Parts: sequence; C-alpha cells; structure tokens
Amino acid sequence: MEVPPPMVSGSEPEFVDEEWLSKRVEDILSLYRTSDTMAFRLPPTAFVRCSRGGKTRALKEIAKRLKSIVHASVIFVSFNESSDISSWEQVDPLGALCRRIAFAARRNRKANYDSDFAKADVKPEQIVEWLGRDPRILLVDEMNNCNSLLEKSIPSTNLAEFLKKNFLSKEDQYLVFSSHIVSTVGQLSSYMDSGSSRPIAIHELPLIRNVTNAIKIFRWPELNAGKALFYGLVPALIHIARLEELRKTQHLSFQKVEEAIDVCVKDGLVTDKSVRYLLANFVDGEKRKVMKPLHQFMNTAEEEKLRWIPIYMTKVLDSLEFSAPSLDENIRVALRRIVKLFNEFTTVEKLSGKAWESLFLLVVIIRVVSGKFDEVILPLDLSMDYFISFNQFIHSDKKPLESIVDIDEFVGCFTEPDRYPHVAIYQPTNASFPLFDLIIAVYGKTGSRKLYAYQLKEGKEIPKHNTSLVMTEFEVCVLVRGQPSQGETRSKEQWIIPSKSEIAAFFGESGKHWTPEEWNKLMIGQTFEKGEEP
Repeated sequence: MEVPPPMVSGSEPEFVDEEWLSKRVEDILSLYRTSDTMAFRLPPTAFVRCSRGGKTRALKEIAKRLKSIVHASVIFVSFNESSDISSWEQVDPLGALCRRIAFAARRNRKANYDSDFAKADVKPEQIVEWLGRDPRILLVDEMNNCNSLLEKSIPSTNLAEFLKKNFLSKEDQYLVFSSHIVSTVGQLSSYMDSGSSRPIAIHELPLIRNVTNAIKIFRWPELNAGKALFYGLVPALIHIARLEELRKTQHLSFQKVEEAIDVCVKDGLVTDKSVRYLLANFVDGEKRKVMKPLHQFMNTAEEEKLRWIPIYMTKVLDSLEFSAPSLDENIRVALRRIVKLFNEFTTVEKLSGKAWESLFLLVVIIRVVSGKFDEVILPLDLSMDYFISFNQFIHSDKKPLESIVDIDEFVGCFTEPDRYPHVAIYQPTNASFPLFDLIIAVYGKTGSRKLYAYQLKEGKEIPKHNTSLVMTEFEVCVLVRGQPSQGETRSKEQWIIPSKSEIAAFFGESGKHWTPEEWNKLMIGQTFEKGEEP
C-alpha cells in the first residue's frame, strides 16, 4: 500500500529540534518491531501538549521521517484542521476514523475532505481489507477531539478495539496519537483491555529553553523571557504570537476557551469552590479538581501535574469573571487583579524588579483566595476564609499618599476594612519608599491586626540598612530574593530570608518556573528542552 506522507509547511520555523525528532522516531520504531503478548502489552505512543501547541506539526514531521526509514504504510489522519471532527460524527468515532484513513490513502491528491469524503460511508471491514497483512503505522492527530473517549460507551469501546486489533496486536503494526489532555490517553488505554490498563508511552513536545536562539528561529528581536513565559515556552504559540505582531491580525483564536467556559457554566461546574480549586492548581499542580474542559489550556508536567500557560489562563480567568455572575465578588476582584498582574509581567521590556514584584503579588493573591498558605512567607491562619483588597483601605488628609516615604506614616494611614477576616494589600508608590515593596495588613475575625512586610530583590542582595527598630512593628519581614541560597538564614536585621526550596515551594508548580533564576537560564540554556516524559 502506498500512502503519501502528509504535507509539512516549509514556511514555518522548526518547533522540534533534530535530536528530539530522531529520538522519538527511534522509540516508535523500536515498539513497532515488538509484538503484543499476554506478558507484554504493547504501549501505543502519545504526544501531549496544550491546545495549539504544535502537535499537528510534530506528528507530521514524525510521519514524514518514518516514511523515509521504514517499509510500511505510514498513515497520518487528523481530527483537526481541514478534517476537524463534526458534531454529527461524535456518535460514531470509528466511522469518522475510517473516513479519514480512506482520505489519507486517496489516489486523487486534489480531492477535498469536506466535499469528497466527509459524508462517505466507509466501513471498518473495508479498511481492514485494504490494510491486509501489510506493515503499517497509524498516526492520529488530536485524538482528544473524539468526545466519546471521555466516558466508556459502545462507540468508544468499538474505536479502541479497532485500534488495538489492527495497529497493536502484531509485530510491524503500531499506533501513535496526539492529545492535549492526558485524560484522553488514559481513557483510550482502559477501553482497549478490560480488567487492566494498557501502558502508554507518553512524551511531551519540547519547550523553548533558550530565548537568544529563539529570537533567531522566530525572527523576533523583541522576544524576551517575559514574552516567552507568557506563551508557556511553547514554540507553536510563540510562532503564532510573532505572526500576530507582523501582520497586526489575530491568529491565536480563543474560541476554544470561550466554548470550554460555556460548557463549564452550562454543566454547573463554575462555583466559588471550583474557581478556588483552579487557583490552587497554580500552586499544587493537582488536576483532579480542576474543571476538565480547562485542562487543554495548560501544560502537562511530571506526574501528570498541570502548569499554567498565561496567554490561555488570563483569558480563562477573564471569561470566568464575565460568564459567571454568581461568583463571589471577592473572587471576581481577585481574578481581575491576577489578569492585570499577568499582563504587567509580560509587557515589561526586560524582566526586572517590577516583573518580580508583579509575579510575587500574583502568587500572594492566588494563595489568599485559594487558602494555600505556607509557614515561611505567608503564614496566615488556614482556618480563615479571608476577604481581600488592594490599596483600598488607606487615607491621608495631610499629604498625597504617593509622596509618603516614612514607614510609620504610611502604616498610620491604614483604615479599618469593611469586612473580616481580611487581607489588605498595600504597595507604596513612591520610588524612595524605604525597605518594603509590599505591606500586608491581616485582620482576624474580631478585627485584630498583624502586619507583614516584604522586600523583593531580583538577585542575591541583602539590605544593609539597620532596620531592627522598624521591623519590631511587623509580625513577619521577608526578603524574597530571585536568586536565593540553598539554606534558610536570618540576617542580623531580623529579615526572614527564604531558601531556594522555600521560594520554589511558595511560587508553586507553575510559578517556580518563572522566577529570576529561571529567567537567567532561559538566556543561556539550550534551544529546546529534551521533552522528558511526564
């Protein structure tokens, strides 16, 4: 059987490097030459990355490379792009797959899927007959678009059984697919073998690890660490962002985000509790309590944890605020501020102290609203459900607040909040304000107040001022360094200086990858990470 390889655009920059591509093809061929037995269940290979994360391009590159190496039918089909699965096809995903296999094998290369194949009645038996006993490798792009795989049913079982029998049961047969959610991977595996799950060889697509080289690859001189992090270090998203800047038009559609939010609202998934779980995910990475329709907008990390991609999550949080009017006003205020801080983080020309302050404040807000406090940097009462405010309960009759440079005078302007318990966050705006970049007044249920103060340093510096008299007024004074040391220390001026591990723990599963130490790595690291398995 002669099946032409898929077309790969020559106008786009590479999204995967040669080393990664060669290694993944080598892995696939090794499994392709292995038989499925009772003792060894042959694992299919799955490639995962977020929505619009470059999975289609990567799978096409792999198919093209396989075609040049192995004497077999390399069949690439897609539930995306021009052959996106239609709503009416969802009731019969096996039929949808068979139509796409027939389309991939068509002799008339000018044939159009929508006009010539979309309504064709292609039976599984016809595909089996066409396959015969010939060696074959099937690559299915965006398997996650088969909604039936979200739960076990006759259609999902039929699809899984067909794939197992015809692409995994014998030597010289193999199955590769892509998905933007790991849950699709696990579900497909469980449907193939009753009583036990077939293993899956899961690979993440590589991320950008060197901004200097990425500037050359994407021909984007203005690209910096902040922009790269905002796009999740995903090469495909960075490429789309570059096209938007060049052509002054929007290429990254947020339609899927809006559709996912609509599903969440329609199904009653959006509640105060579920939004708090979503915010907590920034810290702990746990996916099980995050609304499933939103998984596709995050990166899958080690141990199946989820990491935020700011370009998507800012839109998610923004949409949640406007689409769910029943959300508590305290949460809505926090969502607005988080989105604003994300945008501040990415719009600075060069990552600096300002970006570091924005990131720290962003994490503070997330932890306060989600109740994810820690013992070192934000040691608040875990039993409290705090209200939150920003530069709100403060007033000065004598002079403008922005002109105040005295700590006692500034704190003296704080006024009582209107609700308890309460976390009131204050950012002095005068550039000459000493010692502290952030002051937090924490009020208990009865109105008792504790003050927490923070200084943010992008590097390793430790303040040399004699601050012992001032700091006695504060419950905690924390020096948050972007390049911390390994061990916890306390300076003679009574600063609490968190260690490297404590900083990482505070910023959490997502935020720990965006600290100044990580910014520097982005400037000197290799172009692509190795794409280790989660």
